[in-house]
Amino acid sequence: MQLAIALSAAALATAGWFRLARRERALRAEMSGMAERMRELAVRVDAAEADVAHAVTAAEVSEQLLVEKGIADEEDLEEARRRFNGGDPPATASRYLPERDGELN
Repeated sequence: MQLAIALSAAALATAGWFRLARRERALRAEMSGMAERMRELAVRVDAAEADVAHAVTAAEVSEQLLVEKGIADEEDLEEARRRFNGGDPPATASRYLPERDGELN
């Protein structure tokens, strides 16, 4: 009787060990996949940062060219930056102006 209990306990322990080993392998594979995805995302973020840096450089060159050609001055560029960044609404924005639109009800 004790032998049967010992054998069944050993069988349960062995089965549990195999189950844990299988689970560990699955988790290691999942971690490896996540690491690969993280590397891919890092490459994509680096590419996006390079694109942004290129766009900033192109904008600075364009601004400098506009000023050099006399098409715009620094004030024009600042106004455009404010409008682009949401500081001032564009002149064509539909906003309420009492002198133009009259009184509201």
